[in-house]
Amino acid sequence: MALKVTLINPPQANHYPQPPMGLAQLAAVAEQAGHKVTMVDLNALGTPPALSSLVENADVIGLTAMTPTIGAAVKLARELKRARGDILIILGGPHATLLPEETLKSTPEIDIIVRGEGEDSLLELLSALENHRPLGQVAGISYRQDGNIISNPGSNNAIDLDNLPFLAYHLLPTRRYRPHPPHGRALPFAAIITSRGCPFHCVFCSTHTVWGRRWRARSPENVLAELRELARLGLDTISLEDDNFSLDLERAAAILQGVIDQGLRFRWATPNGLRGDRLDRRLLSLMKRAGFSQVKVAVESGHPRVNREVVRKKLDLAKTREVVAQASELGLPTAAFFVLGFPEESPAEMLTSIGFALELKALGLSGADFFMATPYPGTDLLAQAQEQGLLLLGEAELPFANAFCPSLCSPQWD
Repeated sequence: MALKVTLINPPQANHYPQPPMGLAQLAAVAEQAGHKVTMVDLNALGTPPALSSLVENADVIGLTAMTPTIGAAVKLARELKRARGDILIILGGPHATLLPEETLKSTPEIDIIVRGEGEDSLLELLSALENHRPLGQVAGISYRQDGNIISNPGSNNAIDLDNLPFLAYHLLPTRRYRPHPPHGRALPFAAIITSRGCPFHCVFCSTHTVWGRRWRARSPENVLAELRELARLGLDTISLEDDNFSLDLERAAAILQGVIDQGLRFRWATPNGLRGDRLDRRLLSLMKRAGFSQVKVAVESGHPRVNREVVRKKLDLAKTREVVAQASELGLPTAAFFVLGFPEESPAEMLTSIGFALELKALGLSGADFFMATPYPGTDLLAQAQEQGLLLLGEAELPFANAFCPSLCSPQWD
């Protein structure tokens, strides 16, 4: 008998709720497998439902959390267990993937953690629960057994992204999502991911611990099919959430050309930023024609040594200057991300980054965001901070710290 699965996005202090893409993907695969799936986005709902209603009609509750939201997920898990002590609670997402044992030790209300790419693991887990089979053969999960925490090996099989169903937007309150300014205010708003994985080694990033180092991409045909579905649902603004959308320039160009040729009229946002050295004039022109109102480039540091040796981004700064100038010539606004305060970065080198932002401004850059270097779990930056004794929090406190990294300043130049 199919299970009743309720997937919940915990609440956050956020005026611009975003679609919970990971949960929406898991909802789609579970629904495709025949399970009865309900999604509850507590971050988007103005009036949350009663906890009793969330647990009384579910066999399994699934939660998600990044490091900044783990506190809210833990609080919600405890409240759900108080409402119904026998409800099975599963946690997934980046934070649980990076710190499964620590999370289970600290939060007895969480029963099982699904690590990494969760689609196959979740289906295996639901099948085991449905058929009362032991959990030992379910790849990629961590759980308790006889007072011990067991972490099963993960699967070696990378998920074929073209075989995944499209995100389950039909289960979400799409009219409640809001794009982050300055990405525009056109509604309704959705998000899409066309690739996973990152071959680069930025010291502050933990993406590779979830998706891996090998970059995998959906075919242009598959992406365009999802975009047609989003257009059918009446969605207007699309947030492109890839970490490396333009790594393959030909694939990216094929997607954008398809958007143009098929008359898919969206407003586009790039909140994660693109590598300035993985853009060219042709792609920028296609972005402009496809409806991009702005392109964000992820610079991180404008100092060559810091970018190469400290951040380990190894960005071609000269190519980034060229791309910003080309975008300006095409009438496509650009903005940039910077990160300041790495342990091996001097004040003078931080000023060089600010100077580089001003150089880009002279070439047409319309704004810049400066962030503090934050040692999130799973990053090489955290390991460095621990080795150098730079952490103010103890190891037991760190997993549940509110480590949200605010923007220091976000100037929008005239």
